[in-house]
Amino acid sequence: MEHEDEDQLHYPLLSFLADDPDKRNIEKDTRVFPVCSPYSSIRVAMQRTDMRERTIDCVEGKSDSLLRCISKEIFGNEKNIGVLKEILINEFKENVKIYCPFIGEEIKRSCKACVGVVENNTGGLKKLSQFIKERIEDDLPCDDLLLWLTCTYFQTPLYVLRVTDLDTSTLSSWTEYTQLRRRKRDQEKKTTFLKKCSGTYFISLLETVGKQYCRIVPKLRSCNCFLEIPSIPSVDSAQCHTQQGSCLMPNRVNRIIQMIKNPKMEKK
Repeated sequence: MEHEDEDQLHYPLLSFLADDPDKRNIEKDTRVFPVCSPYSSIRVAMQRTDMRERTIDCVEGKSDSLLRCISKEIFGNEKNIGVLKEILINEFKENVKIYCPFIGEEIKRSCKACVGVVENNTGGLKKLSQFIKERIEDDLPCDDLLLWLTCTYFQTPLYVLRVTDLDTSTLSSWTEYTQLRRRKRDQEKKTTFLKKCSGTYFISLLETVGKQYCRIVPKLRSCNCFLEIPSIPSVDSAQCHTQQGSCLMPNRVNRIIQMIKNPKMEKK
């Protein structure tokens, strides 16, 4: 566990909040480093070359781990997920048409099963907004919608490193999310909290095979603005499908299982 000096934190996302936060809600960023097995998603991610200057900061919970990570990015703690839910729900309600193309298939199926077919009119969009509101409040899966809402409301690029198990290998890849609309922030308020970033500020997260989120933070610095943004080159490998910036690593766990089932299998 490691504390970041509160005087060194930049708090750039605070300037996008509609209301001034109580200073008592702003805390030092306490980073919790994970203890993990050799074959965990975190260990796979940490073996990437672009993670040499970065490390993992774990949060509690699973279903609300994404909002806990964002709360920690904003306030230095995980306590303000209720505030975030209200912000993101309002962002969706006020801009439903912008976000409709970014609603995943799982949400579409669930919505159809719960409230029927949603028509593209005022009544239908209102019904959809209520359905999304309830899913966010209940910490139910929202596919990538919360990521799009977060990077748009806070006008901040968001990079997610995902780890996926394949039959013979483990794939780790970065995905970039950028704002879907432009909005202004109040540059004059919260000057007691804000400190100017030295470079481009961005949010970076890890999504494990088990769909749990962790923060990706600098090892020796207080803010991501001191690091280069993750590089996302195009990939034409069939194994990678549409994922970008990929890193294939051997999945030795699967091979061990195969050897147990077939003792005559040649060791390599």
